[in-house]
Amino acid sequence: MQEIMLKAYKAYDDYIENGTFKSWLLRIASNYLNNYYSRNSVECLSLDYEDEEFNSFYGYLSNEELSPEEKLIHDELISSVMLQISKLPKKQSQMIIYRYFYDMSIEEISTKMNIPKGTVKSTTHYAIETLKKHLNVDRQGEKIMECKEIYKYLFIYANGTIQPDHKKLVEEHIKTCPKCNDIVVALQKLIPTMVFAQEDEMTYFSISFPELKLAFTGIRYEVENFELCEKALEEWGGNIPDDENNMSSGYTKNCEILGVFDNEGNEIKMKICQETETHYRTKPTYMKKVYRYMWNYCAFLNKVAGGYIRSSKEAPNLYYGSFNNSLGGNAKSALYQAIPKEAENIRIKRGNGVIDCDTYKFAYVDRYVTEEETIRLEYSYLLNK
Repeated sequence: MQEIMLKAYKAYDDYIENGTFKSWLLRIASNYLNNYYSRNSVECLSLDYEDEEFNSFYGYLSNEELSPEEKLIHDELISSVMLQISKLPKKQSQMIIYRYFYDMSIEEISTKMNIPKGTVKSTTHYAIETLKKHLNVDRQGEKIMECKEIYKYLFIYANGTIQPDHKKLVEEHIKTCPKCNDIVVALQKLIPTMVFAQEDEMTYFSISFPELKLAFTGIRYEVENFELCEKALEEWGGNIPDDENNMSSGYTKNCEILGVFDNEGNEIKMKICQETETHYRTKPTYMKKVYRYMWNYCAFLNKVAGGYIRSSKEAPNLYYGSFNNSLGGNAKSALYQAIPKEAENIRIKRGNGVIDCDTYKFAYVDRYVTEEETIRLEYSYLLNK
């Protein structure tokens, strides 16, 4: 604004009063900004600027009624929009910039680019539809859930224990997200091969996708005093008192829990408390139901890669992986680690073998462990990228 006012001050002697002063000043501002964005990479834009048909750029991407606070677009969204615009074909990206950055009309763009007005309209519309797709916005303008939001449902969806409303969300998402669809396909092929302990024995599994830092775990255990717990939960209306700690558990601070679900896919609400410098403790605050043989299915993200997938400078195509777990109880324990479907010459140093699940392969180890034992998976493979 300082630069624009300085330019207006310097040009004031040439001002001719044949129009409004405001229009003259706005013309200087418009010319200055156009020149600025021509010289510099664009770092901001107006998503709520309305064209002559009273349509805003944000309105094309979302039909929701927004409060003034919601119209303040975060830097992260701006960056996402800018990145996707830069990936458009040159003609499309140029039209978007002229239309919504420079506030140019269809007619002005047509004249500047020497293109018919109808072509400008259709090309701009196609560009916006492409942006909506890449920004995960559906045709009705509703935001499709981001991958991080949908991750927590992928295992229970593949397991067939997901609730109907969550099932719909997953199916809408995987239609447009190949990455999450690949995870679902792999899990649907892996789960039928998994063998659990007898019902009255503790059983545990962990499925890791190292490159995504994503993991799914499941643990089944017998609930002590099941009848009393069932009666108490009914009296509490599912809301568990703060002083009730029978079903608390712990996990490391390297993890971010996305969701915990029971046998039938009902979400268990959790309270997270700090236990030590390296571990958190979780305590259920709401459960819809308790089962005699209770499953807890958990989805979480690792802050570091799950397992150690690495290659050496001497052999850049050779990758190593390791995965271990100390459950702290007698149980049947299994670890599965996803590796690319293109992996070849897979060698298991410690473990049972490899399961080909179409979109991924899984190196795995599966055996009974005692309270003191650590179960470990180690392997290597070749990958020509």
